[in-house]
Amino acid sequence: MRTLLDLLRVMRQRDRRRLALLGLGLGIAALLEVVGVASVLPFLTLVGDPGAAARVPYLTGLRDALGLTDDRAFLLATGFAALAAILLTSLVNAGFAFAQLLFAHLTGYGFARRLLARYVDRERLFFAHANSAELAKNVLSETDRLVAGVLTPAMVIASRGASALAVVIFLIAYQPRLALILGGGFGGLYVAIYLVMRARLSRLGGRAVAGNEGRYRVVQETFGALTELKLYGRAETFAARFDAPARSYAHALAASLLTGQLPRFVIESLAFGGVIAVVLYALTQGIDTAGMLPLLGLFAFAGYRMLPAFQNIFTSVSQLRFHLPGVRLIVDALEGERPRRARTAARLPFTETIRLEAVSFDYEAGRSTLRGIDLTIPAHTTVGLVGRTGSGKSTLVGLILGILTPSSGRVLIDGTPLDAGNLPAWQNRIGYVPQDVFLIDGSVAQNIALGIEPETLDRAALERAARLAGAHDFIAALPDGYETGVGERGARLSGGQRQRIGIARALYHDPDVIVFDEATSALDGETEAAVMGALGALGGTRTIIMIAHRLTSLRRADTVHVLEDGRIAASGPPADVISEPIDAPPFVAAAR
Repeated sequence: MRTLLDLLRVMRQRDRRRLALLGLGLGIAALLEVVGVASVLPFLTLVGDPGAAARVPYLTGLRDALGLTDDRAFLLATGFAALAAILLTSLVNAGFAFAQLLFAHLTGYGFARRLLARYVDRERLFFAHANSAELAKNVLSETDRLVAGVLTPAMVIASRGASALAVVIFLIAYQPRLALILGGGFGGLYVAIYLVMRARLSRLGGRAVAGNEGRYRVVQETFGALTELKLYGRAETFAARFDAPARSYAHALAASLLTGQLPRFVIESLAFGGVIAVVLYALTQGIDTAGMLPLLGLFAFAGYRMLPAFQNIFTSVSQLRFHLPGVRLIVDALEGERPRRARTAARLPFTETIRLEAVSFDYEAGRSTLRGIDLTIPAHTTVGLVGRTGSGKSTLVGLILGILTPSSGRVLIDGTPLDAGNLPAWQNRIGYVPQDVFLIDGSVAQNIALGIEPETLDRAALERAARLAGAHDFIAALPDGYETGVGERGARLSGGQRQRIGIARALYHDPDVIVFDEATSALDGETEAAVMGALGALGGTRTIIMIAHRLTSLRRADTVHVLEDGRIAASGPPADVISEPIDAPPFVAAAR
């Protein structure tokens, strides 16, 4: 119950309002269920004894109200009325079932969307400790399991429980002793089976969550390393790791479904015994054969309506117990969720400096990546960051971009400390080119203007960015130009072409600050020279920050900062701080 209450707590307000409306509909459906069951009583009474209309007061009053004097006409009227009541109940139940399913699936979609937004909102440090396959599994699979295994069963429990309870109350009012014996017997049997099986269901649910995560991870890793795996002849062996978690997931799922069906096999075998019990009860009460028919028919029809309800409730409770571990994942992941605010096009004022004051950063407690960094980057200058692998270059860039938050110290833009409030306005000024550019399976235009709807795309800005990145000529030569599909992860393009599209993407919104995180490493010498020449034309009008391993990329830099063990070891013009000649191939940096 604690998990379900937490789930209710993290629902949107409008979802809770819809749930309240469903509760109102639940009461109406339960009332109609009683009407449907009670409607057969007059008909069955008259079938067993057509003359009962003259002796039973409520039948006499009903016949007089209808203005019928003929017993046969009254019997037909009660039969058609019972049929109409049953059909109406079924129609209402069908409509209510659709409303429940729609609510469950819309709520599940809402959770998936919010979960994705929550992960997107997390700082980059979160992804250093999380597995992307697990995150994808939570957004896609666990939310589906939430719908199928928690929300839908909860709706079933509520609706079938209310209907069964209403029918039981009616039967108790009509024949209290017999209703309590049958209802208590069958209901107690379901409760006893559940109490025995609930711990097993919880264990099966944990196994299912672990197996599901394992399946996603193996599939993602297999596709991610497919080239190397096929080259070394290890693809089949690697993909075979899918078997164990998939088998565990399948076994857990099958075992949980069987557990949910167990009472049905017992109840079906006892159902006929219940009919015999009704007959024996009637005989002990001295009820004659004609008088037994209404009682027998009423309890048979009530059992026909209630036993599936009991079975559905038990199955749904079993599913709930099985899927609750996944619900806890979603509830915990949504902790700390912030309301989404529309990002404006406003830009943080920047005309003077980017300054880092005593900045340190720890990926983990006791493991510092940067320590006591003091750095000033004047506006409209080109700055190079160099150093051995692991020296902290990319972490330093992450702090400037605002995707990492300093463990201590602060980042100032024209003297204004960077914080959560002004971070979007600062990032509106930045263009970023990573070493490994990710391309979506779409057109060249969609990849350059990533995240912008086609109808709002600026064609002039698109071509300007492509020309500046040295990409326009090869794009124009493609079969459909800017509308040519690039394939998954840009499979139809060369490495250099993918990188130039990434550079064009960074330049599309005309940024004031351009950050290259080893972005030219995949370019051939001629293409790199063309790109750097184009960027050189921006010198003095843009702030350019570059991480580079090839020194040719730093030829036009105003200042180069050398990082060593998380500290700035040297700063100055390229020729003063780099021990190798400027045109040397691979880079080795050392402070003079």
